[in-house]
Amino acid sequence: MLNWLFTKTPLLYLVQPFWRDEAFSYFMAKKSIIEIAFLTAKDFNPPLYYFLLHFWMKIFGSSEIALRSLSIMFFWANISIIFLFLIEIFKMKERKATFYLLIFIVNPILLFYAFEARMYSMLAFLATLSFYAFFKKNERLYLFAMIAGLFTHYFMVLIAFSHLLILKMSKNKSENIKVKNIYISLLTFLPWVIFFVIQNGLSSNFWIQKPNFSSIFGLLGIIYSGNESSFYPTATNQTIEINLIYLSIILMFIVLIGVFLYAKRSNRVSQTIFETLAFWGIGIPLFVWLFSFIKPIYFPRYLIFASVGLLFLIIFILEKLNNKLQIIFMVALIILSINYQKLQISYRKKADIINVLKEIDMLAGKKDRVYAEELDYFTVQYYLKNKKVYIYDKNYKDISTFNGKALINKDQVALNLPTYPQKAFIYRDGSYTISALY
Repeated sequence: MLNWLFTKTPLLYLVQPFWRDEAFSYFMAKKSIIEIAFLTAKDFNPPLYYFLLHFWMKIFGSSEIALRSLSIMFFWANISIIFLFLIEIFKMKERKATFYLLIFIVNPILLFYAFEARMYSMLAFLATLSFYAFFKKNERLYLFAMIAGLFTHYFMVLIAFSHLLILKMSKNKSENIKVKNIYISLLTFLPWVIFFVIQNGLSSNFWIQKPNFSSIFGLLGIIYSGNESSFYPTATNQTIEINLIYLSIILMFIVLIGVFLYAKRSNRVSQTIFETLAFWGIGIPLFVWLFSFIKPIYFPRYLIFASVGLLFLIIFILEKLNNKLQIIFMVALIILSINYQKLQISYRKKADIINVLKEIDMLAGKKDRVYAEELDYFTVQYYLKNKKVYIYDKNYKDISTFNGKALINKDQVALNLPTYPQKAFIYRDGSYTISALY
């Protein structure tokens, strides 16, 4: 039973080996607080997640499960806010709200990043909290959520600007949170932005490509699932693509029903909620998608917060339909979500590198070196903590900034093999060779 749970369900994500970005999180978080602040300014994410992970590691250790458990905490914190959202904003009874929670719990992108040692689950929670405070007109909670979110991920700026736009379009200003709270949040974040620009120089060295125009037809399915197969062509799975198409069709159909209902029949309050949720779940991703034809920034995991908004929008629309249609759509979404999860376990399974690295650790002597490619450097270093690990056959100036260059020093790069009897264990693509100069 346990073997099945940890190999055939999303619990696999909890116990599988780290990949590069998760190992990077570990090495960043083990630095001092001051070092984290300066190093993250040279990277691509603000420091708050790493600050929290720094103290989390001091309490719970640095194993894969320990580091990933912080994201699990934020996942369930997000589920709690979603529950309050359904009860207090949508005015649902607890039993119905509990039923709707299921679609958030099985959502592919939310569940996947609940088990990853990165900031995305934290971002989703803070974004949801900011919208909850926005609707509740809770100024202190809003300031906390927005400022914490801005120091977690730069895409939180999009949420702040979406709130400004919503307030600008609102006919009744007294029903909304005061605009000054958004400005206070942004002004609080401004010193960090200045510091970031000074340290980082707004490096153009980034890897995201322009989207294809055809991807607009699957945008809702991508927001809902977090599918990134188009960014990794070699990992494309035809079956999962078909599942994504079905998801996109159902979601587009529901949204079109909602547009008809709220454009023609709804009252002002319902229209306001509908428009806000549409901004959150569709408007922000659509803007990012369009902007990416100028400067590519569109990447599904960065929009994890939009999946929550999209689900709220879908539920809000379903609540206006009769019970039979509600059940049909909900069952279809849950079945497709679970099936997507099943396929994703294979599609996004991380490489099992531990046995190979254990073998290297056993064979390598104290003076031997371990060489790894740029993409594997942090992962190999995480599992071979007592070995000297170097990036091999690449000049320091050629290392990509987005591969964690902020944490790589020039003396961690090796262009030549050591002289025998010292040896180099060269790790590539899940295997290794042993070489030296004679």
